[in-house]
Amino acid sequence: MKLIARHDEKDIPVTVERHGSGYLVKLGERSMIIDLVTAGHVHSLRLEDGTQFAVVHHRSGNEHELSLLGRSIRVEIIDPLSLKRGRSEDGMAASGMVTALMPGRIVRVLVAKGAAVQRGTGLVVFEAMKMENEIQSPIDGTIGEIFVEAGQTVDSGAALVLVTAGEV
Repeated sequence: MKLIARHDEKDIPVTVERHGSGYLVKLGERSMIIDLVTAGHVHSLRLEDGTQFAVVHHRSGNEHELSLLGRSIRVEIIDPLSLKRGRSEDGMAASGMVTALMPGRIVRVLVAKGAAVQRGTGLVVFEAMKMENEIQSPIDGTIGEIFVEAGQTVDSGAALVLVTAGEV
């Protein structure tokens, strides 16, 4: 999974790949193998050399606050594929059909059919590679159809939610 971490107005490319029972994480040119165990907002992060840290994580949309070793940082995590999916070449919202970008599992459905949503409203929580991501509405509109339910596994390209364009 390729992401961008924005911190102090700098964009850092991030790649996360499954590696045995853990993950291979690349931050810019730096690579590390980590193991992550989650209990609510607290995570146990173990590096390949055995060093272990407790990390407190709070998320609001794309904004993440991480507390580690008595220091807190705020980072914006951007999924470049979700930006491409929700925009046409002229910069306007392209489509209200939200699809899975990779195989995964639906953790939660956050909306109901007929609900009014704005661009950026959370629609479903999607788990892939043991990471949960909130999939957001690409446009303002109304929920026209929900094609998935919590616990369901889906393939790449599967229809998740249809948002019908219109005023909210």
